[in-house]
Amino acid sequence: YAEHACANGRCVPLHRYCDGRDDCGDGSDEPRYCTKCNRTYYGVVGRTYDLELHRPKEDKIPFICHLTFTAAGGQFGDLIQVTFDSFTLGRFVSFTGDGCPDGSLQIVESGRPRVGGAWCGTTWGPAVYYSETDSVTLHVQLLKLSKVESGYNFDYRMEYKFLKRNSATVRYGGGIPSVFYNSSSSPSFSSIVSSVTSPEPAPVPPEPPEPEPEYYLGDLISGTYCSRIFSDCDRKHCRLQSPNFPGIYPRNLTCYYAVRQHEIPPGKHALITVRQPKGQLIQIRSESALHGTASTHELRVWESCDDVQDYVVIYDGYTTRDPVILKFCGGGEPVPKTVSSGHELLVEFSTSPYGTFLQPSPPKSLHGFQLEVEVEFVDQQAPSYMRQKKNCEFWVRGTDKGVIESPVHSLPANTTCLYHFQGLDAAVSPSPVPYRPMNARYPDWRHMGMILPPPRYRVWLSVVKFHAGGSWDPKQTEQVCRSYLNVWDGQLWTPSNCDGLYCGTREKPRGRTGSSIATGKKNVTLLARFCKERVPRSCEHSLLANDTRYPRPCSLAESFLTSGDSLTLELKLADSSALRPVTFKALYEFVDLHVDGEPFGEGPCSRRFGFTTSNKVPDEGVSTANEEDRQQKFRSPRDVFLYGRGGARNLSCVYRFESPPDLRVKLTLTSVVVLRRRCETRSSGGRLECVGEMTPSATVSLHEKPWPDVPPVERHCLCHVRSQTLLPFTYVSASNVVEIRFNVVGMNASDDFDTLSFEGTWKFIKTPSCSKELRYKGASGQLVFTHPPHHSEANCESNPRVIVPSPNKYIYVKIKGLIMKHSSRMGNNTIRTVNTGQRCDIATRIIVHTALYTAVICPTPNSYRDHLVEVFSEGWHLKSDQNHVIIRDMAFDKLEIDRLGKELPRTIAIEFYGKEEGEYVVNWLELTRRRDVPPNGLSLFLMKTDDCRYRCPELDACINPSVWCDGIEDCPSGVDEALSHCSLLLNLPPLYLALGISGLIVAFVASVLLIWRACKRRRPRSILQTRLKSLSSSDTGIVDEKGIIC
Repeated sequence: YAEHACANGRCVPLHRYCDGRDDCGDGSDEPRYCTKCNRTYYGVVGRTYDLELHRPKEDKIPFICHLTFTAAGGQFGDLIQVTFDSFTLGRFVSFTGDGCPDGSLQIVESGRPRVGGAWCGTTWGPAVYYSETDSVTLHVQLLKLSKVESGYNFDYRMEYKFLKRNSATVRYGGGIPSVFYNSSSSPSFSSIVSSVTSPEPAPVPPEPPEPEPEYYLGDLISGTYCSRIFSDCDRKHCRLQSPNFPGIYPRNLTCYYAVRQHEIPPGKHALITVRQPKGQLIQIRSESALHGTASTHELRVWESCDDVQDYVVIYDGYTTRDPVILKFCGGGEPVPKTVSSGHELLVEFSTSPYGTFLQPSPPKSLHGFQLEVEVEFVDQQAPSYMRQKKNCEFWVRGTDKGVIESPVHSLPANTTCLYHFQGLDAAVSPSPVPYRPMNARYPDWRHMGMILPPPRYRVWLSVVKFHAGGSWDPKQTEQVCRSYLNVWDGQLWTPSNCDGLYCGTREKPRGRTGSSIATGKKNVTLLARFCKERVPRSCEHSLLANDTRYPRPCSLAESFLTSGDSLTLELKLADSSALRPVTFKALYEFVDLHVDGEPFGEGPCSRRFGFTTSNKVPDEGVSTANEEDRQQKFRSPRDVFLYGRGGARNLSCVYRFESPPDLRVKLTLTSVVVLRRRCETRSSGGRLECVGEMTPSATVSLHEKPWPDVPPVERHCLCHVRSQTLLPFTYVSASNVVEIRFNVVGMNASDDFDTLSFEGTWKFIKTPSCSKELRYKGASGQLVFTHPPHHSEANCESNPRVIVPSPNKYIYVKIKGLIMKHSSRMGNNTIRTVNTGQRCDIATRIIVHTALYTAVICPTPNSYRDHLVEVFSEGWHLKSDQNHVIIRDMAFDKLEIDRLGKELPRTIAIEFYGKEEGEYVVNWLELTRRRDVPPNGLSLFLMKTDDCRYRCPELDACINPSVWCDGIEDCPSGVDEALSHCSLLLNLPPLYLALGISGLIVAFVASVLLIWRACKRRRPRSILQTRLKSLSSSDTGIVDEKGIIC
């Protein structure tokens, strides 16, 4: 195929035939009247062949020549490369109308229809053409020969070679990436010298990378020259290429590249993307200039491509009737990412009828274009793409939160997108009073002139990102706020089309809260206007959030909150988003203001559930088949502004259930969610307790309120429920008033109604009631608990007892036992719990409650007198010499200040949980404060002499006289039953006591004297006295005689 057979048996290449030289040696390759035209040329891969046509003579005009080049396959190649080294063929006049009047060149591919395009004029550099088939025919015709020597208009020299298909890697892929060649290019002269003189070992060359995959160039549509169909490019490496890429492309043709994704995963929506990040693969003629220096390599768009009329148009759809996303020409710059709104995309490539190889320097080595195709799948329900190509409108309805972004696909110029947000929950029927009252931080819906009920939902929007790209032509001056994003409070049904930085006004509005701008739209208010020149509010720090980082929540000064349940975003694009993207990202949330029950108290989520006809208890004998229907549901509030994600730090909710006196409340907690807290729910002694760290805390506690003037008594506490056996938890009250208290302290941006919540059901039921009086009063007394209970305690086992002090008095309770755990409620509703670590050998427990303090006590037998628990009413404290509060180990007493400024109740409630047989006694005593004496003692004379006559010194308290010396030791030290206080004689006044003692002394002395005298008379005479008495008479005589003698 590749050689011409000479008459002498020699063979010469075909291009040597009729070249004016005797290559065969016998002249057989140069016959008379031979011509190079109308012949078919073959060749061998690896060789380059030249061919030249001489200027025809005038009598040969019109000159017509057909040159056919065929690749026979194998060593003869698969494709043909034609290089025009020197080309002058007639004159080039225009790209569009009658551009080649003197002659032209047409190239026809085998098996392809003729398109009629032609080249003419002159070229000063090589122009390369690569065939797409194995045979190509060049039609050269010269219609007019210039007679002037200076007007020489014919010169034709070319080269051709045959290529294998696998070597055409630029077109078909499969080659080694160019990065590898750049890194392993031949070294320079200096590097060679250094490698010879340096003793260091030569570096190991890197391993060559894997070759690129082969490209899928689509399926050629029958009967067309270059139109192709591409399908399912998610699994193929699809490439859209100009005909004969990377060589010169034909003239006077229009190619359509239809891309369609057939296989789409369920629940997904397919988007088609075309782009070319490598600008060197784009070179579409855009300048009609033939001489001079070419302008800077740049990609031109829209009307800039009308000069030559070689351009690429990308449609958002499968037909040319669909919106145009992008029109470009030129090259040297990357083609921006262009995305369709659906699973179909059409690319049109059009060229002018006439062309010339002459172009401004420097010459281009590559012609045409190559575009990459990708397929992206997005959520079918996501508002990230247009459902209708000519109507960019999105609806976001519901009760949840989410992220809204600008469309992920490209939008045509002059497009306006409306995003309608509306809070709506069809599953919940409206309630007469379903919403909690708004405070000053919410705009008041009543000021809007509305007569409808207040909305259940409000829309909270935080713009976290907004970017408007610059002009495609930096030299072009443009209108201020040309493309923008408007935030409207309300439903905007049609585009506003307002211009300017402040939407038609000359200056920034003043005196309006939140940058609100009123417009002519009914019930619609402009909250903000975002554009390239102005970003009024943003919350960029939310972009830092991830699974481990929770930045602070967006404040209302950084976001927008509507006055109703609807909001509209208006996105206006003056230019195609493929060229000048305008992107935004916003966080939206429908704030649910619905709270079950009726308003109660002063808290933002304190609610009351009362007796109505819907929850009426049926009479006896009536069927209760619809018992489940009478159950009503309740759940924690879902207003995000009550939680950490809305900016709140603490939350306190009270759900109060009030039934008639003859009924009780049955509560069933079906769900309790407490996350990110080190607290766990455990069952202990028939009660659910919260065990673990309580800072930060989050608890759901059940309280009973048997008496109006007594603080509620906590019965159960729940936090994180690890064991599924604890839920659902059913509780039947012992009184007609039950409260569920939901207290959360120390929230951050990660806390909301999804991480902190509870749900349940409630209803009123009839149960046997306790007929015993459980409210105790008096100066002192005893409560005796026995297990098992007596018949008189029937139906009273679960009821608490309360001790109510007299006015201006306090209660002191002492119990023989050990404190197992005690807790105090702080002013911010935090609970401080202390586990004493004491060991208890019995399961019975006595729980003592004050307004702010709770102690769980293990009662001990009466023989253990050293184990004594003392509890005081709220407000009572012991003073030391320095007037400091003393906190005892056994009597944890703390003075708390109520945040509401109200006096704390002084009652003490006591619960008994009997588990083991025994009798347990609780003693109480009323206390009164001693009057404080001024330090200077000036008012000492005003004190009465009987002020605090009966007191307990160790408590520094006065007690009622009736308990003094009543036979029961009420004071801890038993001083009230001491003999010194209870003896009548020792209690006499000092004067009477002195006189009495003196009288006793006198009587005692007189009695002693009388007794002495009486004893003296009855005493017998002694021997001496008898002897003297017997001698008294004779002695007298002797005396007398002596006397006489004398």
